[in-house]
Amino acid sequence: MEIITADRNMIKETSAFAQNVFIDYYNDLIGNKQATYMADLFLSPEAISKLMDKSAVFKLLKENGKIIGFCEFVKEDDRLFLSKLYVDKNCRGKGLGKILFDETVKYAKENSLDTIYLTVNKGNTPSYNIYLHLGFKVVDSVVNDIGQGYVMDDYIMEYKITE
Repeated sequence: MEIITADRNMIKETSAFAQNVFIDYYNDLIGNKQATYMADLFLSPEAISKLMDKSAVFKLLKENGKIIGFCEFVKEDDRLFLSKLYVDKNCRGKGLGKILFDETVKYAKENSLDTIYLTVNKGNTPSYNIYLHLGFKVVDSVVNDIGQGYVMDDYIMEYKITE
């Protein structure tokens, strides 16, 4: 198993993995139409390319050359926004999300950031509970219009890094 930083040559591969995992996971939570819309909006090759243009970092967890998990984060002023953290459904429950989270914390420390924040869908109880277990705390909630009549109804959670 290895963790690598995705470069522009890996955009299509990263997008295909992310879209498949996202749609599969969110189908039951928000419905296929919204899941597909959001996957295209946020995880298409074009969307990932634009995120890379804005200094977003994509960390890929690979096993035998195949992506089994990834996360994406970006430095925003004095904190780090953990935008995405996905693990293949056949690999969940093995601590891979924690490995990716630890990679995020490492990056934050290397960049002298003491806070990581994220948004999580209010109905996404499994992920919400994992974030609580990792030490995140709810600091706010937000409803964002993402177009086509869809909204993201999320908690904003923060993790304070301590040495």
